Amino acid sequence: MPKTTVSEIARGTFLTQLQAINANLDGCIDEKDPIHLHDLRVANRRTRAALVEFKALFPGETLAKYQDGFRWIQRISGEVRDLDVGLQHIPVYQRQIPKEWRPYLEPLRILFEDKREIAQRVLVKDLQSAHLAEILDSWFEMLDSNLIKGSPLSIESAKEYGCHRIVKRYQQVRKKGRKLTKTTPAKDFHTYRITIKNLRYLMEFFRPVLDDEQFSSLRRGLKTVQDALGIFQDTEVQALNIRSLAGELHQQGVGADTLLALGQLLGTLEKTHRKSKKTCLKQVRWITKDTTARAFQTCFQYPVDQ
Repeated sequence: MPKTTVSEIARGTFLTQLQAINANLDGCIDEKDPIHLHDLRVANRRTRAALVEFKALFPGETLAKYQDGFRWIQRISGEVRDLDVGLQHIPVYQRQIPKEWRPYLEPLRILFEDKREIAQRVLVKDLQSAHLAEILDSWFEMLDSNLIKGSPLSIESAKEYGCHRIVKRYQQVRKKGRKLTKTTPAKDFHTYRITIKNLRYLMEFFRPVLDDEQFSSLRRGLKTVQDALGIFQDTEVQALNIRSLAGELHQQGVGADTLLALGQLLGTLEKTHRKSKKTCLKQVRWITKDTTARAFQTCFQYPVDQ
């Protein structure tokens, strides 16, 4: 049975994500459900991560062109997604403050909706633009050609290459995790979350040749740590956004009760943020444990430095 090559894994990865982007475009334009924009951004983010992982398969100019293109897609879709998340949090915010104060958060919801309506119009224009069509169409044509089969890496065994890359990346993640403490700045936790996410993506790219029970267990473990770090980051971002939006609402002349309700909400968010940092550190310890290192070594058949 012929071995699966790196170029075959790369092409399959890119085509799967392109299909997901195209499948969600109409939903993003028609505003059928916020999940369409979320799924489009996830597929786009995975594409960008894969471009980094498989960069040796592309000529330099080709790589730069599509890195710029998919970076642009992520940028234009960011504001609407952030506002969608903000609107989804309104019921949560209401539950976090006393019942009698909840009606005073209504101006916050209205502000989110007004901003989203404006941002959505801009997004639709971008999604229907010739620029986006050119990025996606030319990307498909490039993937349908033999361009990514021209480098020495393209014919290497996907399983051997993937195992080596995954273990090497895990060792980097483990080393960084050991440096995290309760005094580590929040931005370093955010950066660390990205490294974990990229390790998980890398594992998923090579899943067709590596998937087994232990592989799935390690992947779930990484997702658990990533989610804990995500809560820590999200509560910080939410608090910063609430402060900024409170300033806008104050300029609009909202009543004092709304500002007081936002103040109570901020206090709750900051408390959750402090608590979630402890949870993050506890979850990160799973990554740095010797038992986890041995599991990576056993699963991917490459030595892990102890």
